[in-house]
Amino acid sequence: MPLSQTGSYSHTYIGIVYRCQHIKRGLTRAHISMLWSYLHITCQNPMS
Repeated sequence: MPLSQTGSYSHTYIGIVYRCQHIKRGLTRAHISMLWSYLHITCQNPMS
């Protein structure tokens, strides 16, 4: 494998990993807030 191809591949891989971590962090934050709002609504209306 040529050196330039290896370098571009590793660069792309690092970018994908960084993007996935960033998205995962954002999704986790959104998921926690959704979970809190869901628990709040459920506690407010136990019959529903």
